[in-house]
Amino acid sequence: MADEPGSSCGASAADVAKRGDRAIARVRLYLTLLGVFYCLAVALSLAFSRWTAAQEFESLALSSARSFFQQVVVTRRWNALQGGVYVPVTENAQPNPYLDDPRRDVVTTDGLKLTKINPAYMTRLISDVMRKERGTQLHMTSLKPIRPENAPDSWEREALESFERGAKERAAVVGTGTAAVFRYIAPLRVEEACLKCHARQGYALNDIRGGIGVSFPYEPFEQALSQQKRKTSLSHLLLFGVGLGYLLLLGHLLLRRVRDLQESSSRVRRLEGLLPICAGCKRIRAADGDPRAQASWEPIENYIRDRTDAEFSHGMCPECARKYFGDFARD
Repeated sequence: MADEPGSSCGASAADVAKRGDRAIARVRLYLTLLGVFYCLAVALSLAFSRWTAAQEFESLALSSARSFFQQVVVTRRWNALQGGVYVPVTENAQPNPYLDDPRRDVVTTDGLKLTKINPAYMTRLISDVMRKERGTQLHMTSLKPIRPENAPDSWEREALESFERGAKERAAVVGTGTAAVFRYIAPLRVEEACLKCHARQGYALNDIRGGIGVSFPYEPFEQALSQQKRKTSLSHLLLFGVGLGYLLLLGHLLLRRVRDLQESSSRVRRLEGLLPICAGCKRIRAADGDPRAQASWEPIENYIRDRTDAEFSHGMCPECARKYFGDFARD
C-alpha cells in the first residue's frame, strides 16, 4: 500500500491553475486591445465621414458659385456684343458716370430718356437684384479699377494677384455660424467685344481685366451639413453599440470556454502522479484523507467519476467469472 500520494499531482494541478489564469489574462488583454481598436476604428470612421460631408457641401457651394459666375459672364458677353443696351432712366437705372461714351444718354422722339448700360454697369444692376432676392452679391473688381467702389478688399486682392500667376479661381468659407459667407472669384478676361472700350486702357485680347466675385450666405449649407452630421453620428453610434455588444458576448463565450478547458485540464491532472490505492479492494484514498479512517477510502470508479466526465458500466472478465461462478461461467 502506498501510504502517501506523490507530490507531482499537487504540483501539476497548481501549474495547471497558473497556466489557466495566465490564459484568461491573455484573453482579457486581447479582448481589451480588440475593443480599443474597434473604438478607434469607429471614431476614425465617424471623423472621416463628417469631414467628407463637409467637403461635399463645400463642393456643392462651389458649383453654385461657378454657375452664378458663368451666367454673369454670358450676360456680359451678350451686352458687349450689342455694344451696350439702352434702358429708360429710372431711380434704379441712372446714367453711368464712369461710361465715357458720347451716346451714353439719348432721348426718343416722344421724349423718353434712355441711358446706355454697358457690361460693368449691368453687372452692378444684376447684383442689386440678386442681393435683394437671394442674398447673393456680385462684385466686379480689378487691380486697376476705374470706379473706386470696384477696388478689391484684401481677400480679392490676393486672388487677383494669384490670377496674374496663373491661378484659375479662388473660393473659401469666411466667418462662422449665421455670419458664414461663401466667397468665390474667378478672372475676367478681355474678349473681342470688350476691346471696343478697354483697348484705350492698354488691354489686349485674353488679358485679365479683373475678376468677378460671388458671395452668398453659407448658413443653409451649414444647416444641411449639421443634419447630415447628426445622421452620421447616430449611425456610427448604432454601429458602435452593436459591435461592442457582439464583442462583449464573444468575450464572455471565449472566457467561459477557456475556463471550461482549464477545469477539464485540471480534472485530468488530478489523475496524474502516484495515487494511494488499496492493494486488496482497490479503493483510493483522498489526497488529504486519513489513511487509518475507512471513510477516506472510496471506490476507484467514484474517484474517477468525480474528477472526470467518465462513466462506468460494470461487467466481469473471464478470469473473475470462472473464479466466482466456476462451471457456470462461459468462455
